[in-house]
Amino acid sequence: MSQIKITQERSQIRCLKKHKRTLEALGLHHPHHSVIHNDTPQIRGMVAQVNYLVRVEPAPVEGAPDEAAGPRRRAAAKPRRKAARPKRAAAAKRPKRAAARKPKRAASGRAAE
Repeated sequence: MSQIKITQERSQIRCLKKHKRTLEALGLHHPHHSVIHNDTPQIRGMVAQVNYLVRVEPAPVEGAPDEAAGPRRRAAAKPRRKAARPKRAAAAKRPKRAAARKPKRAASGRAAE
C-alpha cells in the first residue's frame, strides 16, 4: 500500500477544536512535525479537513535511492556569530531619589502638640 508524508505547516492556535483533535489523531504535535501514514480514504478525509494546516507529499520509499538528491554530502560547518550586546555598566543603574519619598506620619492619628 502506498504511503503519504503529512507535515504540519501552521500552528493549531486559534483553530476549531475539531481540527485540533484531527491533528492529534494524525499524530501531529507542532509545526514542521511530520508523520507517515498509509494512503487510505480515512486519512485523506482527515487531511482534507485540516488542509490549511498541513502539507501532503508521497512518502520516500525505504531502501530506494533518492534520484533527485544524488549523493548526500555534509555541508561545511559555518562559524556562529554571537549577537553583539551592549555591556552593562555598574554605573548605569538608576540612583534612588530621596525627594520622591513621602514623609513619615506620626504614630497616632492626631498631630503632635
